[in-house]
Amino acid sequence: MIDPSVVQRRDSQASRIARVLVDRVKDGSYPIGQKIPSERQLATEFGVSRPVIREALSTVSAMEILDIQMGRGAFVIAAPPDHIASGGLKLQDVVNVREVLEVGAIELTLKREAPAFEGVRAAAERLQQAVRDREDTVEPDRALHAAIVQASGSSLLASIWQSIDQQVVETIRISPHGRTMSQNILSLHQRLADAIIDKDLESAVNASRLLYEDNRQFLRDLLQ
Repeated sequence: MIDPSVVQRRDSQASRIARVLVDRVKDGSYPIGQKIPSERQLATEFGVSRPVIREALSTVSAMEILDIQMGRGAFVIAAPPDHIASGGLKLQDVVNVREVLEVGAIELTLKREAPAFEGVRAAAERLQQAVRDREDTVEPDRALHAAIVQASGSSLLASIWQSIDQQVVETIRISPHGRTMSQNILSLHQRLADAIIDKDLESAVNASRLLYEDNRQFLRDLLQ
């Protein structure tokens, strides 16, 4: 069982540091074209672990403010947009809508006489493999949630989900777990998939709500 408070504390640290980094770019402390301090230096400065710094850097990179180059470090490539706050608020709305649609899809799936779980199982396995291989997890993450909606058997619900696909990708990409999903969040995704396959409605809905609350909390912290 995952303790949600542990996930939230780690995300709160990552989002707080991401905000500081964004502010430093905005005020010129980190000029465009400059390499920012290393993960090790930032970890020492903020008193956190390097994985937390890595999550914060991933978030700022998703905003297209930093370019993270393997073996070289992170470089400032653009100033933060003025609309970052309003954009973040819009992403919170997307997260809320995603939760409503996904929970509804889970309920519809488990009401079906012969639900098909192959897509959910395959997507969950692909996500696990991506984390093991340290690959970008945005697409496998997106694919798992899409498979959950698809399993509902509702073509209308699937069409609505598809209509917000780009916004879904943005909410995944900007989160600390977007490109490099942590083991805690991977476990929560696996718990979600397993509960659906086991037809455990309560556990599946709880896992889904935990994931979305984690995402909302991150966005709230980032916009403070």
